[in-house]
Amino acid sequence: MSIPHNGTALLLSAKLAGGVRVLASAMRRRGWRVVLLSEVADDPNAEACDDHVMVDWDGGDEAVADALDHAGIRADAVVNMVESLVVRRASLIAQLGLADPTAGVAALTDKAEVRRAADAAGVFPIRWTAGTVREIAANPPTEYPVVVKPAVVSGASRDVHLASSMVELASVATGLGQRGEEPFILEEFLDGEEFSVDGYVVDGRFHPAFVADKPDHDSVRLHDRGLRVSPPVRVPADAVNRFVHGLQALVDQLGLDRTWLHAEGRVGPDGRIGLIEVNPRPGGGLYPAAIRHRSGVDPIEVSLDLALGNRLPPSAAGHDDLLAIVPVEAGSVGVVRCRTTADELRAIDGVMDAYVIDGYQVSSVDKENFFAAVMVTGRDEQELRQRAANALAALDFTVTGADG
Repeated sequence: MSIPHNGTALLLSAKLAGGVRVLASAMRRRGWRVVLLSEVADDPNAEACDDHVMVDWDGGDEAVADALDHAGIRADAVVNMVESLVVRRASLIAQLGLADPTAGVAALTDKAEVRRAADAAGVFPIRWTAGTVREIAANPPTEYPVVVKPAVVSGASRDVHLASSMVELASVATGLGQRGEEPFILEEFLDGEEFSVDGYVVDGRFHPAFVADKPDHDSVRLHDRGLRVSPPVRVPADAVNRFVHGLQALVDQLGLDRTWLHAEGRVGPDGRIGLIEVNPRPGGGLYPAAIRHRSGVDPIEVSLDLALGNRLPPSAAGHDDLLAIVPVEAGSVGVVRCRTTADELRAIDGVMDAYVIDGYQVSSVDKENFFAAVMVTGRDEQELRQRAANALAALDFTVTGADG
């Protein structure tokens, strides 16, 4: 069974996430009729699509299929870039009797399954265990520091915590007590330089397209901050090559195919390579713009081609200049109000691109809350930092109480 070149495609979204506007625009240019599936009745992204069907993502697959039937929707394809809906996409495709060019992607939504596959492939060796928060607290490790993170649905570093002692682990477990019987993993924290690799898998081979290191990464809160620099200025090329080799072994072990991968790793002082996580989507924020500039590969278009079973077109020429993505995070709960626009940031010397989300709502500081970012270029790291500082100094915003 094959997917037609155009027809009706379901575009999945949860909590307004999923890159709806960008994806819908790209799909409509290809001649597809786009139907948004989301749980929000007055979804503001619906205007970018041809139709909108409200669904209950907490309900079963049959309830979603019934909602489509009630709306008279007959789908030819399903597109999704929301981690929490990866499994739902696969089951929906099966229930609707559609072709699915991708393979093995559902395994990436379970970090414990990824760890088991890495162990079986003999790559990224670290100490780890899995269980509920209660089970982890009852059987604490003897070596620290360790990281506690949800095994599933943990985007934006939500509820990811570093513990440097048994006392800190007990405190983390107490704070996560409300997570009940949800699966968590506890893993060794590999100190060192953090970096990311973006690329795509086609015919079972991983093709790296973009690498960036994170010299300012917050290793206490485990949040991104400061510069994400490409090409890397702190991580050796050999470490990146070994990481990519390990990713290929993981791709082989899991049988992954026709998916984009955004992977994050660390290289320790002793040269050991660790995998933090791997996601079946491009990096967020300004990553797509940076990837297009660096490699000539458009990650949104490639992701659609992979999901729709299309042949990948030739890539455009890329650029080898030094660049950095610099995210801006809200540090308190409330609503972000920005008086500076993205166009005003782009007008600053050295700024290649920018985004600003006015009205971004912060519900918890136990996750990354990036409401703005700039992408700058420069001759060296010092110039990158100066241009980033100039742009961020011009960003005028406040965070007010949710009811303020």
